[in-house]
Amino acid sequence: MRSSRIAPASLFLAALAGCAANISSGDPGTGGSAAPGQGGAVGSAGASGSGGATGAGAGGRSGGQDGGAGGSGAGGGGAGGRAGQSGGGAGSSPDAAAGAGGADGGAAPAVPSAGCARMAARPPNGTVNVANDHIYDFPVSYDGKTPMPLLMALHAAGNANTQLEGLSNGTRLATFFVRAFPKSAGSAWVYATDAQKVVSTYNDLITNYCIDTSRVFLTGHSSGAQMAVQILCNGDTRYRALAPVAASKYCNRVMPTPVMYIQGMMDAMRGNSNGADVVAVFTASNTCSTTTAPHDVPTCTSTTDRMTVTPGCVTYQGCAKPTIWCSHNDHGYNLTDGYEHGWPCFASNAMADFFLAN
Repeated sequence: MRSSRIAPASLFLAALAGCAANISSGDPGTGGSAAPGQGGAVGSAGASGSGGATGAGAGGRSGGQDGGAGGSGAGGGGAGGRAGQSGGGAGSSPDAAAGAGGADGGAAPAVPSAGCARMAARPPNGTVNVANDHIYDFPVSYDGKTPMPLLMALHAAGNANTQLEGLSNGTRLATFFVRAFPKSAGSAWVYATDAQKVVSTYNDLITNYCIDTSRVFLTGHSSGAQMAVQILCNGDTRYRALAPVAASKYCNRVMPTPVMYIQGMMDAMRGNSNGADVVAVFTASNTCSTTTAPHDVPTCTSTTDRMTVTPGCVTYQGCAKPTIWCSHNDHGYNLTDGYEHGWPCFASNAMADFFLAN
């Protein structure tokens, strides 16, 4: 796989956090099914600012591909942007910020949760922390009345739910998303035991906080990634896109869903595999061809060995939903041989860009 640079329409911040987790992994069990949540209806075109060079409305996906009404100049972000924030990159400007005005721009307005009616202010320090149960983090831009996208992030086995909070702090995930970090009942996630915990966390957030229910995303690492895959295998429809890091295969087909799958090329915790069997589930479900093209994600420096990491991301062609595979070479620690099971240094920002574009 070749290293490449991130697409200009995805640049938000200059900084990229380099990080890899010291993690062990546990495989959760299987069982029951999680009740589908609110799906978030796709509405009519929202109001948007003037488009840029492409004539697409501001805040359109990847610089206006799915934006609102065309126009000239570098108009402001569409008020109907799916993520619901104010601002947004216009048209095809090289510096357009995908997601600042909502990653589907004028294609559909946000779908506010019941919690938006409460108009509750941002919690003190932007954090709600219930020990051994959940952590909610709210970006500075959260005002309690503008629906914001939500990221549900599931920790790895043997880790506190602060794991992915720490790994995503200071990244675009922290800037553009409300982040939720539930805690599994035991050390690892077990579907039969913990599926309802994920649902109850989601329900609490949409009831008490202002969330765009059409833009709810799911990620996890190791055991948490395995849980995320099982959630999709069991038909949960609340998640707009998925980005597991080092998961396992639990079914042959899922509903067509945008996915960015991330795993080390020789993941020792996963039998020295690169996760091709998991990727095959998503390519089949999204009816992709076998043809791929490089997906632009910048290199970064591993905190394990200070070497430059090649993300190795490719995007599959002809898919019903965007499908990306990042087979990277970051040396994230594990208990087997010290290599290839961490949260790679590019992961947080790359998945933020992916979520904001879908």
